[in-house]
Amino acid sequence: MNKTSWADEVDEPQAVPERQVIANADGTKTVIEHRLNDDGKLVKQTRRMRDKVVQEHVNRAVASRKKWAKFGAEAGSPAGPQLSTTTVGEVVWLKLSQYAAQQKQAEQEAAEQEKTIKLKNTRILCRICRQDHFTAKCPYKDTLVPLEEITGAAGAGAAPAADDASAAPAAEAKSSYVPPHLRAGGRGASSSLDALGERRDDLPKIRITNLSEYTQEEDIKQLCRPFGPVSRAFLATDRETRLCKGYAFVTFYDYDAAERAIAKLHGYGFDHLILNVEWAGPRQ
Repeated sequence: MNKTSWADEVDEPQAVPERQVIANADGTKTVIEHRLNDDGKLVKQTRRMRDKVVQEHVNRAVASRKKWAKFGAEAGSPAGPQLSTTTVGEVVWLKLSQYAAQQKQAEQEAAEQEKTIKLKNTRILCRICRQDHFTAKCPYKDTLVPLEEITGAAGAGAAPAADDASAAPAAEAKSSYVPPHLRAGGRGASSSLDALGERRDDLPKIRITNLSEYTQEEDIKQLCRPFGPVSRAFLATDRETRLCKGYAFVTFYDYDAAERAIAKLHGYGFDHLILNVEWAGPRQ
């Protein structure tokens, strides 16, 4: 027997069929492809696909730029990116509204900081008790008279009697109206001025101390409302930090409610602190 050549023993490479695309009646297409795997076996792959047009809203400048005529190696190619030569990345949207909101917030914070710096070296004194708070927030605004009015009244007392007589009709004309709370039977009818010119208020007032710096005025009202109706509540706060200074004044409509509040709240634990409650002044 004749020996065969080594060239006859080598198998010829298996031919791979070409890619086939078959259009279906329902608008889809079937793609048939063949490939050789690692073992040299022929593998057939069939895929059924449907073309779908997706509309995307882009910027007008971007849409017009896509219609420009191509040049160089892409001259004569249709409009739009070609997947064989162009890689389309992920679309990144720029949210200008969020950036504008952040910029506006930064401007507001800068304005508040500048305002705080300007007020840091200024000092506001109350016209009634000369403490470091606004006159409208003074806890003694209903019981004391401003110092300017007292000194003005003293200076007016040294004026001639003729001036007092001439000013009397005008004063009577201005005081012709009597507020409802000062009329006969009103709640404040018994209020009057003492010898020093200070106003005496018959409503009972208590003083609450040893409060946390994070206490709010609404917390004080909710704390005292179960004992009776509350007329006023004042919480002393720092002018710059807006934090509580540690004390507050609460005015009730009757003494029984104030006494119950003192009896129940004195020594009561509130916001990890023990409260100290007492009368704000001598009982009338």
